[in-house]
Amino acid sequence: MSDLLRKKPPGLIQRSKTAVPKNTFNIKELETDKEADKTAEVASKKTVNTTNVVAEKSTTVRLNMSTKNKINALVTLGIASTVDDVTDLLINDYISNILTKDERKQFEIIFELYKSKSK
Repeated sequence: MSDLLRKKPPGLIQRSKTAVPKNTFNIKELETDKEADKTAEVASKKTVNTTNVVAEKSTTVRLNMSTKNKINALVTLGIASTVDDVTDLLINDYISNILTKDERKQFEIIFELYKSKSK
């Protein structure tokens, strides 16, 4: 007969040590964490200078997956609250710091043209 068909006597179950959590819940730590989060949020709101546009239509833009992941990572880091805010922040930073004065003028003309087309 096969060894699989033979019944073996039940053995004792070997128990391991009870798992103990590294950290336990403490309401005082939770309150101090909330206060720290609030101060960090206030500080980040001061540094992020975005223009919130109310009730604008949304559209789709084709991006590489790596670009999409980078933008989402910036949102997760807390640079801004939405992908639109991160994109606006990056574009505004590029316009103000990288473009020359003439290029900024050209950008404004082209931007106004696209803006008038979308109305």
